[in-house]
Amino acid sequence: MAGFPDPRHAVRIAANELRIAWRTLRGKSTAQLVSVAVVVLFGVAFTGAAAFGAYWGGRALATDPGEASSLLGLVPAGLGTLTLFMAAYLSVVQLGDIDARDGYLTTVPARDVVGGLLLSGYVRAIGLFVAPLLVASAAFAVGAGSVLSFPLAAVAVVALTATAFLVGFPIGSAIAYLGSRSALVARFKTVIGVVVFLAYFGLIVSGTLGAVVSPILDVARASPVSWYADLATLAVVPAASAAHAAAVLVGSLVLGAGGVLASVRLSERRWYTESVAAGERETDSVAGGRLDSLVGRRRAWVARKSWLRARRAPIRLVFVAYPAFLLVTPVQASVEAGRVTASLPPSVALYGAWMTGAAFTLNPLGDEGAVLPVTAISGVSGREFVGGLVTASAVFGAPLTVAVAGALALASPLPPLALACTVAAAAVLPVLAAALAAGVGTTYPKYDATKVSRSREVVVPSMWAFGVYTLAFLLTAGIATGVQVPGIASILADRIGVSAAAVHVGSLAAGVLLVGALAAASVRVAVRAFDDYTAV
Repeated sequence: MAGFPDPRHAVRIAANELRIAWRTLRGKSTAQLVSVAVVVLFGVAFTGAAAFGAYWGGRALATDPGEASSLLGLVPAGLGTLTLFMAAYLSVVQLGDIDARDGYLTTVPARDVVGGLLLSGYVRAIGLFVAPLLVASAAFAVGAGSVLSFPLAAVAVVALTATAFLVGFPIGSAIAYLGSRSALVARFKTVIGVVVFLAYFGLIVSGTLGAVVSPILDVARASPVSWYADLATLAVVPAASAAHAAAVLVGSLVLGAGGVLASVRLSERRWYTESVAAGERETDSVAGGRLDSLVGRRRAWVARKSWLRARRAPIRLVFVAYPAFLLVTPVQASVEAGRVTASLPPSVALYGAWMTGAAFTLNPLGDEGAVLPVTAISGVSGREFVGGLVTASAVFGAPLTVAVAGALALASPLPPLALACTVAAAAVLPVLAAALAAGVGTTYPKYDATKVSRSREVVVPSMWAFGVYTLAFLLTAGIATGVQVPGIASILADRIGVSAAAVHVGSLAAGVLLVGALAAASVRVAVRAFDDYTAV
């Protein structure tokens, strides 16, 4: 049919994409395979939980259909909403494009490529949920004592998820297309990404995510989406409407076909229209005269180079945001208390310092990539190279850490001395963290790129560097911040027989001295590694 993908081409492209994904999975590092194993275990646990719930749901419907059926509409509403949002998000970052796109587009029509993406994307993105839900469909049939319930529930699951995926995919494609055509979005995409992440993080830690999701589920539940429950329970619930069941099947076909056509049109526009970024030249320059005078021309050059790389590929710094979820507990405590608690400012100071060190200095040699030999013979010494990286991190992270931790400390019940020690830690620890990370990163470098999206590969620090740096920093710098909490300081003061003021000052000094000693040794290691580097 005109406008629709050729099924044979689409199946072959999908098979090739799945084959590539499988080979990529087999070639992952040990740490990445461990994360995959965790996902598999989660899938097994989810399958068991879904099957258990479906079995008892089937029994409840067979025993008392009136009472149990009142909750039936919530299941398709939740599943459909989750699938749609997941499809939209993944089509923006991964599923909406394809490796070797030019090769495909010169051999088959774009619509066939889109068909392959839709087929492979559904298997890769939604398979984690569909397979367990098919098992749950069998458990539901067993619990309900109706053999016919299994194929009905299975058809409902596949129809609902496929329809939601085919609606979500073009939504994501439209967002990606508009982003590529908007100069404003292209310029501020990093800021937009940070704002979106902070908003999501804020909803989680504040406990208001449910309040945002609940109205969406209510709308979906009140819509014909809930009719998929009629299809799944047609053989069990007397009140289930056969007309509704038939309507959602027809509706799935209509919406699915519309989603395919929309995906084709939007993907063609996305692929065949030059993006704003592709037609622009880099015209911005980083003013650095003042930085040159403060740290030296060569250190300033290294710092500006790091900032420019991060600006052009901000996704390389995304890993520094992951530990932010460790702040969930102190933030939630503050939300529940209705004020900033005493534990939040020291926690933010510690995380801000850790983030500063991880940003630019946790993989000094690997971040240079193919230009490392050129950098090594450019006349920049190891001390200047490491100093420039530490400058890049400190100038970026220290003011931010001081501003956020200081503002929170002023709003918290911390006593004046603990407040001053917290602000002092927020000012000093980021610099020491950057120095500490440099030596760890050169001891455990990572040169190979890691795929973070469909067409993006970036070099990120190794898991060894990440783990060793985090452990070393938390065990030392944590002393400087953790004991600033009045309750902890009081307990420690009573145990060792000194005043709380002595504990606040002493813990700050001890933590700074410990991490400072490690940082000094680490800088020597990093300087020697750069000066002794020999290309092979």
